[in-house]
Amino acid sequence: MGNLPCFGDSNSCMAQTPLSLGDGTTIPPVGFGLYYTPPGNTTYDVVTQALNNGYRHLDTAGFYENEADVGRAVKDSGIPRDEIHITSKAWPLEEGPWVTDGYATMLQHVKDSVEKLGTRADLYLIHAPFNKEQRIDYWRALEEAQRLGLVRSIGVSNYGVKHLEELLDSPLTTVAPAANEVELHPFLRKDAIDAFCKARGIRLIAYSPLARAQRLTMPALASIAEKHSVSPAQIMIRWSTQRGYVPLPKSVTESRIKMNIEVFHFELSADDMSKLDALDEQLFTEWEEWGNLDPTQIP
Repeated sequence: MGNLPCFGDSNSCMAQTPLSLGDGTTIPPVGFGLYYTPPGNTTYDVVTQALNNGYRHLDTAGFYENEADVGRAVKDSGIPRDEIHITSKAWPLEEGPWVTDGYATMLQHVKDSVEKLGTRADLYLIHAPFNKEQRIDYWRALEEAQRLGLVRSIGVSNYGVKHLEELLDSPLTTVAPAANEVELHPFLRKDAIDAFCKARGIRLIAYSPLARAQRLTMPALASIAEKHSVSPAQIMIRWSTQRGYVPLPKSVTESRIKMNIEVFHFELSADDMSKLDALDEQLFTEWEEWGNLDPTQIP
């Protein structure tokens, strides 16, 4: 993957530097999230806007039901395919073949995703650590998908330390996760996962980096934003990048789509980072339908 576009002043050329994944491949430092983006023209249009504004990293999933629209927008963009990174995921259901034949079900799900995308996935993830008895078989299926060339890199999402240890320690697995995608923002730190992944070269990808806009008016956040003449959202995204995460901001408003990637023309000081770190309140914003559970603590 070549250099990425610059934004803002000359300092923003930091944005050109892709980050390494755990398997030695690379990923753009800011992605465009597509959770809750309606399938069809809405997804097609916002992906087109994101690509036009310099994003080269798109994060979709079978669960989002918009993979085909992402693939169509990428194909129609005219941008060389090897300049765009696509992540997708498979959500294991807690019934049916997902709990009786995890290997075959996961492998077929990957094939279905690739067919909808119309291209390989650059990174493919197990969406959540459901179904303990099948988790290793899910991973073995991703290893096979990688061998078949359906996907370039493989990883996990919402995995806690114990889930990662289970995968890494199994005699049945041969490939380590390249990435772990979890909810991360100043109001939800996951320090144990952070330390574990960094020690093993597993890149953390931060979904909901804006905490679904639930804390954008916090005075401490607003004060730092005013200091740097940027928005609170840009401060939260910059916090992620300076912690070594790959944030996935999402929006369907073009002005915000553009603003959310313009975060490399300023740098948060150590004092700024300390103040932002102190905002942690373990605020989960994406799991209300499951009783606000912490998915990284699933048995």
